Amino acid sequence: MNKFAVIDIGSNSVRLVVYESLRRAPYVIFNEKILCGLGGGLGTEMLMQSEPMDRALESLRRFRLMLDKMDVKKCRVVATSAVREAKNGPDFVERIRKEAGLEVSVIPGEEEARLSGLGVLCALPRANGIMGDLGGGSLELAHLRDDGVTDKVSFAIGPLKYLSLEGRTIASPRKDIDAAIASLDWASAHTDENFYAVGGAWRAIAKIHIMENNYALKNVHHYIMTREEALKLTDRLSKMHSVELGRYRMQISSRRLRVLPLAAYILNRLLKKLKAKRLVTSGYGLREGLLYEAMGPEEQARDPLIEACIEMAVTTGRFSEHGQRIQKWIDPLFPDDNPEQKRLRFAAAILSDVGWRGHPEYRAEKALDEVMHGRLLGNTHRGAAFIGLALFICYGGRSGGLGTKDAESLLRPEDVRYANQVGLALRLAQRISGGTEKGLKSAALEVKGQCLRLKVQKKDEALINEVVVKRFSRVAKEFDLDEDVSII
Repeated sequence: MNKFAVIDIGSNSVRLVVYESLRRAPYVIFNEKILCGLGGGLGTEMLMQSEPMDRALESLRRFRLMLDKMDVKKCRVVATSAVREAKNGPDFVERIRKEAGLEVSVIPGEEEARLSGLGVLCALPRANGIMGDLGGGSLELAHLRDDGVTDKVSFAIGPLKYLSLEGRTIASPRKDIDAAIASLDWASAHTDENFYAVGGAWRAIAKIHIMENNYALKNVHHYIMTREEALKLTDRLSKMHSVELGRYRMQISSRRLRVLPLAAYILNRLLKKLKAKRLVTSGYGLREGLLYEAMGPEEQARDPLIEACIEMAVTTGRFSEHGQRIQKWIDPLFPDDNPEQKRLRFAAAILSDVGWRGHPEYRAEKALDEVMHGRLLGNTHRGAAFIGLALFICYGGRSGGLGTKDAESLLRPEDVRYANQVGLALRLAQRISGGTEKGLKSAALEVKGQCLRLKVQKKDEALINEVVVKRFSRVAKEFDLDEDVSII
């Protein structure tokens, strides 16, 4: 298997991520982070301290062995702000080479911004706006468009820069932060756009908002706040004393809480400077950017949601190739779909067989849970709720109950109606076909005027039994159409 790994030597942590392959939506088979704090206590002499460097080297030696054990041949090892800025950075890189056997690339700030931007585009190909990646030692910004990453800039204003190894503030950072953000000469050209927030401290802010609003999902990736919500929360967090921050200790680590006020202050100032329309939290950044860059152009061009669904169907379904055929079979019911509706319906069609291996009493719940709480790359929370609800209906569930409360809270009424229509159509297709492509060739759907017709080939007439007719009737009723079964 063509595994690919990234070792990220950051200002706060050292992390190894191993991906199963270089496909568009690869599965993560190993992920380990060690908090080393290389960027803490750099001081005026800009020197990394011995203890953090020793901890990092210990972790890197372990990572080198793990790569060998897992038979990983392709690996990118990168170091960012702390190693980049420290005077003893080159000596540390040489120690890593000698003691851990790893060749490290120390990437410039603008390159880090480009790679973090690619990581966001890897997960959200339609992202358009400003990406901000706040690490322990620096802040990277870039403008994202469908065709790539532009306007890259890096500022050495990461929260760890202003903290001692013991976590005490050793400098007054707000003047530095305000000056850096004020110097953004391209900010006025990119106002009223989305702001894509990357980095653990900003993910922690999203986690707090999720918790305080009893949001249906805990997944911070693609969690969206309005400008007003984000400004209000970041202003409040930026002024919190450590005692007040203690209320979040059950959800957020003490290390993260120490930098939270400063991280909130930076985000607040950026949102104001850029006049951002919405705050979108991204769970993907630098590491995924390295992964994305390692893919070939053909792989990069694929839709990550569809590829992730195919991967899931291959792993858990019976007939993984059946999705495209089902999509075409139910197409006559949805002539007015916009591209995004068609894309989500296709995703649901691909996954319409994944619950089959579950217990019959729990297939609907299993399918909904797999999608709502899984990691379908390239999807939004609303998209996950729609696909999950459609599959719930496909496996015999009904909307409007306690089991679908979370999913429906993320959808509009018209989305719920559409999910019911798609789910019932998929349920009919699965019953007629028996989960096989050949089965669908025996019948076809046709909408003429106010009538939905199920046309069945004479030689396969026996496929139409009481259960099929009942499911067909439910579909017709859901679309407010008359029904007719024709043997041809």
